[in-house]
Amino acid sequence: MKPLFGRVLRQGGVLTLLALSQQVAAAAETPCSSPVQEGAQARARAALPQAINLCIRDVHQGRAAVLLPAADLPVDDVALAPGLSGHRWGFLDSTGQLAIRPVFEAVSDYHYDLAAARRQGKWGYIDLSGKWAIAPQFDSAADFTQPGVAVVTREGRPQLINRRGEPVGQPFDDRVESVALQDGNPIHIRLTYHTVFLSPDGQRHNARDQMEIVQPFGHEGLFIARDAENRYGIADAGLAWRVAPQFSAITVPPQGSGLARAEGENGITFIRADGSQVAGSYRAAEPLTRDIWQATQADGQVDLLDSRGAVMRTLPEGAVSALSIHDRAVLERGKGPVNLYLDGSAAPVTLPAGSVIDEHDTLPYLVTRAGPGGNINGVIAPDGTLLGNAPWLAQAATVERVNGRLWLRDARGKLLNVIGPQGKALLSARTLEALAGHPLQPLYGNDLTQRTVQPEMPLARIDPAEAGGGNAGLLRADGSLLQQASWLSVSLADGADAGAAGGAPLQFIVTTGDGMGLVDSQGQQRLPFGEDNISAFVQGYAFVYRDGTLSALDHQGKRYALPDEIEIASIGDGWFRFRDSAAQEAPWGIFDAVAQRVVAAPAYRQVGRYADGQAEVQQPDGRWGVITSQNSWAIAPEYAALVRINPALWFAALPADAGSETAALRTLIGTDGKPRVPPTRGLTQTPFSGGRILAGAPDGQSWLLSADGRPELNEQDTTIHALGDWLKLSRLPQEGYLNAQGGWQIAADGRGAGSAFVNGRALRAQGQVTQVIDAQGSVVGTLPGGPWYWPAASEMSFSILDNGGQATTRYADTNGRVALTVAGHGSRMSGGRAVLAAGPGDMGWIDAKGQPLGVLHYQDLGLPAEGLAFARTGGRYGFVDAQGEFVIPPVFEAASPFEGGVAIVSSAQDAMMIDANGKPLARVGQVCGMRVLYGRGSERQWPQSLPVRCGGAPAAAP
Repeated sequence: MKPLFGRVLRQGGVLTLLALSQQVAAAAETPCSSPVQEGAQARARAALPQAINLCIRDVHQGRAAVLLPAADLPVDDVALAPGLSGHRWGFLDSTGQLAIRPVFEAVSDYHYDLAAARRQGKWGYIDLSGKWAIAPQFDSAADFTQPGVAVVTREGRPQLINRRGEPVGQPFDDRVESVALQDGNPIHIRLTYHTVFLSPDGQRHNARDQMEIVQPFGHEGLFIARDAENRYGIADAGLAWRVAPQFSAITVPPQGSGLARAEGENGITFIRADGSQVAGSYRAAEPLTRDIWQATQADGQVDLLDSRGAVMRTLPEGAVSALSIHDRAVLERGKGPVNLYLDGSAAPVTLPAGSVIDEHDTLPYLVTRAGPGGNINGVIAPDGTLLGNAPWLAQAATVERVNGRLWLRDARGKLLNVIGPQGKALLSARTLEALAGHPLQPLYGNDLTQRTVQPEMPLARIDPAEAGGGNAGLLRADGSLLQQASWLSVSLADGADAGAAGGAPLQFIVTTGDGMGLVDSQGQQRLPFGEDNISAFVQGYAFVYRDGTLSALDHQGKRYALPDEIEIASIGDGWFRFRDSAAQEAPWGIFDAVAQRVVAAPAYRQVGRYADGQAEVQQPDGRWGVITSQNSWAIAPEYAALVRINPALWFAALPADAGSETAALRTLIGTDGKPRVPPTRGLTQTPFSGGRILAGAPDGQSWLLSADGRPELNEQDTTIHALGDWLKLSRLPQEGYLNAQGGWQIAADGRGAGSAFVNGRALRAQGQVTQVIDAQGSVVGTLPGGPWYWPAASEMSFSILDNGGQATTRYADTNGRVALTVAGHGSRMSGGRAVLAAGPGDMGWIDAKGQPLGVLHYQDLGLPAEGLAFARTGGRYGFVDAQGEFVIPPVFEAASPFEGGVAIVSSAQDAMMIDANGKPLARVGQVCGMRVLYGRGSERQWPQSLPVRCGGAPAAAP
């Protein structure tokens, strides 16, 4: 017994009874109170306690729900039933008497003389006497609202009913998943919708059993999905369960393409990419690489599994320390040879004893080292081939990844060899001998990581052995030599921005004594030698200079005359931008080399790339537009920025208002200049399969456009997300207001959120703006920025701003005018009084002018109801009067506000109904594994007898 209880025991009444009850129930099987786990901030704003009563619920309309041994089961059976499965719900009245016997499987609290109750799996409504007012017939049932409307579900579909159980309002369509009402007049309603999935063939699939697709899985159109109870399984392309939802989680390693780990009641199992399950289960499992798993058996042994779930190796317990991981490989070291397990390889690669993986990034190759000096002793190619017996390998000191191949050099920088993706050394001894003395310049591919091979790219260019000498050339991709005695230098003409047409051969600029020319990678001449200068190709054209004349050259070798200008540059498809002045910021003009005409005289600040008959240009005033080949406006110059998305679409930003901090309006425009998506703040766009474009706005609205810019999908208030090649359509929740007949009084939309009506006013928030509306939906006021709340029974709306731990609460009147600002976290204002928390665990009262009411410092505090308010100090709840003085001592772990002259209080093991003097009217304790109801004099009210094993009389023989 806690010291606090002993100290106040002599006061008698409720405390004496509470102390006695603790002696009766030595060990509680289920608690009677609990701290609030969710919604703590909302309860604080509503001035409700931060602990809840469980054994007896709070009083509503003179009735308190109570969970007791079922009236229709023998008491001995109840005592033997697991947990509280033999208990049912009934109700106490405000005198503490059992007014409605415990026969219901579940109940809600009373609202407007009716409470929802469930019996034999179906819900209905009971009146204050416990009789059925609406017979049980529904799958679920919610509380009635003031206008007499409630929402129920029947056969999985929500509907509205009146107090006679008759449907009201228009039926909800099939897309509606759930409906929630908030009390008030008119009634606030919130609709949520089933998720729809669009398959690549355009078919719509409705999620079943509230299925939620999490992510694509495998290669057969499968998905990891979860059901309404957050159980995970695998769904097929038709959204039927391939693996039933039974797991607490299913996870796949990043970039993993093989196994998924499934966690269930019987341990961890694996699911293959085709949806089949791997036999057996494990105690623990972790991915070591993208496709190799470490799975621990019940006996501690560890299996290494490949991407199909096959066991590659079984290690004894404790041997995992011998493993090391390097991206796609697992290395097992021992006293003898080293085994290397690779993604995609069934058998390990055997390495010499003592081998380790080089920690430098050489992927997709792996380099191994061994010995005291860490000498390179092997190279494992991307296909798993081991190169380890080459005599020159021991001389290798450095490695470099170039265009998907691996270059090895000795300590002096001499090239030893180049290894290809199949593990083959590409350079023969004869080739290496021929290269002696020639500087080599590796030719890097367009892949910035150099991990992939650009097949047509030679390995390197070969410079002359002596300055001014000949015999320059190329080291071809297969390791063969291409050299000519007359070649003085070779350089790449086709870089990453060359703009070469698909399939066009790479070209190289060759300098000879007769001039410059072009050859391909096999040495075939593309442009005869004799030019004075040749530039690299840019946007499909190179500059060729000969005898004082500059011309353009395309990839087919055709020349085009160019104007003699100060500055000129290729912008694609035969167009060149030029300046005729050397002045800084001189304007640009446009010349069409193919048509040999000036498209535009110098007038533009900037000129972008020309493709598909259009180019973006910037006017002198900074505005961007798009011109056609005839220099007419395809898109008028009225945008702050323009980005080409594809041949059919432009992404445009409108100029922001001066000094505005809001996101700019953006739009998607077709090549005809017509918007495909209306100007929208914060609009974003991402590529999708088939060249399509997904566009989305912060408010959830989304659009899907085809590759040629046609709108394919734009459903009202619907967000579109990509799931692999599938689309997930999530319609935003809709909020509005209903009249007593279930019809729309204020139409619903998905662009904002609303509050329940209080005293003829409600809040409606859209984006950063919160408005006060009347019962017809008309705006009567606009509130300052920030989140605003209007809990039930509050005389004012209020907002709490937290700036670096310094909270400020603003209260506004019914017309949206701020009437009061105070420091701290405030609650609803009721009876001219609100709770204010100056800091954590430091609560008091203020009046409607913000003045403190007394000097109070409680850990939790409510507003006076019938003259008393709950208050917590020292971790315990009691009740204080309007001056903040305790009249019922703080000895409880939970307490409700007073209603109808009574309140519910609880300790860990017991719950009681007390009157305003703190006298107990009823108590629920735990005896013999079940809950027992006692009256004000400690007489047992329910059950009428105790089980035989607990001293009760045996049941009479039938």
